Amino acid sequence: MDARALIVAGIVLAGCNQAKPPAQAAASDTTKAVSPMQQRLYEAAEIALPPGVPAESLPEPQSPGARDLSQYCTQCHALPSPAMHSAADWPGVARRMWVRIDMMAGALGIQTPSTAQRAELLGYLEKHALKVAASLPPGPGKDAFVRVCSRCHDLNDPRAHSAPDWPVVVMRMEQDAEKMKVSGISNADAQQVITYLQRASAHPR
Repeated sequence: MDARALIVAGIVLAGCNQAKPPAQAAASDTTKAVSPMQQRLYEAAEIALPPGVPAESLPEPQSPGARDLSQYCTQCHALPSPAMHSAADWPGVARRMWVRIDMMAGALGIQTPSTAQRAELLGYLEKHALKVAASLPPGPGKDAFVRVCSRCHDLNDPRAHSAPDWPVVVMRMEQDAEKMKVSGISNADAQQVITYLQRASAHPR
């Protein structure tokens, strides 16, 4: 198995069907030992995996797109939010995921979506993607917002949430950044970002 396939296998095994943590799985599997290199790949994959969302929180949770997202994407990692990426970014992200899932087709029970399901899934992700700001209103905290939030994704439209909602959204983003091992945000930066977003949320379009 070459290095690329081994990395993909590590990613799949680390998240497949929300399996047990690698150390626990290794301890319970007496038929096959995990090499130190495989263990490092498992641990690296767990760090890189995006944080998930509850299925009930998906937009249009009963739609074919939400169903396909839950069925296929959770085979290898937690359920992603469509708002994790912008509509412009989702095609590239989906293409990478499809290459990986096609490489693992049939292995470890991995199922692959049909061409029609892939189109449905991509359309769903683009429809409910991160709302990106075409332009940002001026104001105190704008520089902190750009500097901090652009590390992980395109910049949100400040009007995507109401002023009372932004503190909760920023707190959730801080938690996600911590899980993804992105350097932490200072309290001062967080307060500047929240203040800016609360004020900008009322800015006319």
